[in-house]
Amino acid sequence: MSTLLYLVALYWLIRIAVTAQRVRANEWVAKPESHSGAPPITAQVSACVPARNEETVIADCVRDILAQDHPGLSELILVDDCSEDATSDRALAAADDDPRLRIVAGEGPPPGWMGKSAACWRAQQEASGEWLLFVDADVRLHPRALSVALASAQEHGADMVSWLGQLTTKSFWEHVLMPFIGDFIALATPLKKVNDPAADDCLANGQFILIRRSAYDRVGGHEAIRESVIDDVSLSRAVKHHPSGDLRYVLLHSFGLMNVRMYESLSGIWAGFSKNFYAAAKRQTGWMLVGIGFILITSVLPFLALASSLAFGLVELSGPAALAVGSVLSFRLATKRLIPAPAWSLLLHPLAALLTAGIMFNSTLQGLGLRQPARWKGRSVS
Repeated sequence: MSTLLYLVALYWLIRIAVTAQRVRANEWVAKPESHSGAPPITAQVSACVPARNEETVIADCVRDILAQDHPGLSELILVDDCSEDATSDRALAAADDDPRLRIVAGEGPPPGWMGKSAACWRAQQEASGEWLLFVDADVRLHPRALSVALASAQEHGADMVSWLGQLTTKSFWEHVLMPFIGDFIALATPLKKVNDPAADDCLANGQFILIRRSAYDRVGGHEAIRESVIDDVSLSRAVKHHPSGDLRYVLLHSFGLMNVRMYESLSGIWAGFSKNFYAAAKRQTGWMLVGIGFILITSVLPFLALASSLAFGLVELSGPAALAVGSVLSFRLATKRLIPAPAWSLLLHPLAALLTAGIMFNSTLQGLGLRQPARWKGRSVS
């Protein structure tokens, strides 16, 4: 047991060093000041927003999109996907008669389609821009977000750009869980591999996807991935592994360009990631079990061992357990800028790990048909 704890401590210390090196290298990063001296890009862009029951957030999203400093943002097409609230009314009020906003009434997903993919597909059918910008309704954007994304696409020779924004957390469970889950996703799909055309790894963030219209059409758009629960990852895979081999996408960390409050409660976090995790693991039960075991060993075992050593006087465990716990907390402190969270939430790291393992187990059971299918926005997504 002591040897295992020392190995866990070493793992976290290595992660601190690797993270520090990547931050110093400023690798795969986008900021508001990025490309500020570059020649202006004049490409016409159509923003597409799928929205279902988003009355509490849609106004901010609409205002942020219409406030983009890119002069080529020609239209904002919002598909109201059978909302049962005042989503459309709030969006119209926020636009303040800006003619670029067009609201399209969605009809719900056809058989075999996921709801969000169907709404995105409907939106792009109305779009005329040479680039399509897909933005989720709960996203907040800096005025330079689109300009930086276009310049990033030009810099990397990419036909598709997506980025990982900063999470806004407000409630107790958001503070506890979201930083842990965000870090776990980033660990499972490192950007170096994601952005390597020769690597199989694919990841994108559907909260913000900018894609060249010609590339979108070539891969079949959302129609080609209509059954996918993780439409963003599936779209990135379709671009990266297109048979022609001449399409490219890039995923960036963005700082100050985008933030989003994904979920407001424990039930929302549980349901949201339960629908995604198993699909993200390519429905490989073995990988899900490996992930659960990895989380328990690296994030729960050190705290359990330290508590046991103090409670039962297990002196031989106290040293390695304390070192492992200290390494975990040091990593969380070192990465606090990347995934903001209150300092007190760091002490609940093992609770976050246990709950994340539980979500992964629940996602696996749902994926195997051993539990009721996941539901989202009142619809089945399995």
